[in-house]
Amino acid sequence: MLWGSAGARGAPGPPPRAPATLAALFDQGMRHHQRRAVLHCAELGAVPDWKLDRLAIRIALYCREKLGLEPGSRAAVFGRPGWLWPAVEAAVQGWGATAVGIAHDAPDDVLLQALREAAPRFVVATDALSANRLLELRTRGLAARVPLVAPRPATPAGEALALELLLELGGTFDTAERAQAFRLMCRLVEPETEALWHVSASGTGRLTHAQAVKLVSAWLRTKPQQQGDVVQLLPTRVTLGLRVALAACVGDGRSEIVLGEDGAESAARLRPHGLRASASWLDEACRGCEPRWPAALRRRGSRQRLQHRLGERLRWVEAEGRVDEATARALAAAGIELTAEETG
Repeated sequence: MLWGSAGARGAPGPPPRAPATLAALFDQGMRHHQRRAVLHCAELGAVPDWKLDRLAIRIALYCREKLGLEPGSRAAVFGRPGWLWPAVEAAVQGWGATAVGIAHDAPDDVLLQALREAAPRFVVATDALSANRLLELRTRGLAARVPLVAPRPATPAGEALALELLLELGGTFDTAERAQAFRLMCRLVEPETEALWHVSASGTGRLTHAQAVKLVSAWLRTKPQQQGDVVQLLPTRVTLGLRVALAACVGDGRSEIVLGEDGAESAARLRPHGLRASASWLDEACRGCEPRWPAALRRRGSRQRLQHRLGERLRWVEAEGRVDEATARALAAAGIELTAEETG
């Protein structure tokens, strides 16, 4: 079992040794099928392990056969957070290629510089606005014309390959033999192979599989998951921290990710065990929950108020950015662990 025994709740968190690569982490995380779903999102509903596995394999096989994806090459993912990020990254990294991630709000000069530097074999736009923004830059002669994959409807006819068509055509390559070949490649990727780039306004960071797995392992050590834990992700943009969180929760074989569902009401309804959100969202959700009672009553009172807003099972919170001191005090008084990602 990937992260120790996946039996009853209360099982230990990560084991002493983790898989050596992100590709192997994804491969192992897809094997057990012991959670109800690995991902819940508005576009696909509840996504069990086997379905995310098939989506990644179909993307991987089509991109290898038709778009020139091969070990040592690069592919870019550009746009807003969604299920395509973990699926495309797993498909790309499984072949020993590099997943170049660019958030939807990257300025034009940052986006264009990243595309020039990475020279990707293709770009996957995760949403229509991002796809059309890239096409506008092409029309102006600023961006190279590499194959573009985008959800439908997103772009003028003939300007991009519809994601739905890619998945359909990928199904024609998805034989048992080819799928097993992809899984074998996932297990053969070398730890020192370049795994991902992350592009933000502050620059481009590059990580090998070994470096990325260290981040994943550290994330899971501070947030050990139990079987069936619900991790709610409310990202405003894709950051390196979000990519690490997605890889960890997909690969641990235990966590159920809820991607999206804005609002404190949805957090209380979903009753997550872990929550990642922007600092501003957390400040608003925790407003008025700062402990005001005598010391003996603070923990209980603060937790009750936060449970009403964020759910009674919440154990940890990860903030995108720095939260207010009042928010930090409220979470601490309620016994909820807080960590923060300072930069994107």
